Amino acid sequence: MTTAQALGARLRHLRKARQLTLSGLASLSGVAVSTISKIENGTLSPTLDKVLRLAEGLDLTIGQLIGDDDSENMSPNSRFAPSREGEGIVIDTKNYVYRYLCAELTNKRMVPIHARIKASSLKEFGPLERHGGEEFLIVMDGEVVVHSEFYAPVTLGRGESIYLDSTMGHAYVSAGDHDAEVFCICTEPQRLEKDDETEPSHPG
Repeated sequence: MTTAQALGARLRHLRKARQLTLSGLASLSGVAVSTISKIENGTLSPTLDKVLRLAEGLDLTIGQLIGDDDSENMSPNSRFAPSREGEGIVIDTKNYVYRYLCAELTNKRMVPIHARIKASSLKEFGPLERHGGEEFLIVMDGEVVVHSEFYAPVTLGRGESIYLDSTMGHAYVSAGDHDAEVFCICTEPQRLEKDDETEPSHPG
């Protein structure tokens, strides 16, 4: 079973377990019914913003949506999950190849992602993406242009990084002669909201 098919099957199982129709999940997540249907059938690999929206609509973290339920009972201070080269859950989309690391941990406060950027222009990328939380990205190889909703484009070379509010429209495109390789850490928007209720000063 491919990754897209496995994710689709898990999404369908979680949706039905909550007795939600496709239109019900669409209403809660803001993701179109046709898109959800394609994801569940394994014919569409969802972008990060779609995964986060679906997780939010199901009242789950991204780890709970794509990961392994076995870690849910782990004590918060017992987290210890090495990630070896080639491991992780791979989602191949039009603009990025995402590799979600340490996916076996479901209730993470942050989402570590190793990614390859395929789009080489904003026109090729399409509309800017946005989702809850914040993110930090560092370029591991190649050159990346960061486009955003409110700022002029910024070019980053190897070893350079950026921190941004993920609710702002943004896009990463490769600027060099080959696909750029990056490492990105995204915070869980739901987890931030819960922490803010109990610890207003906590940054996430």
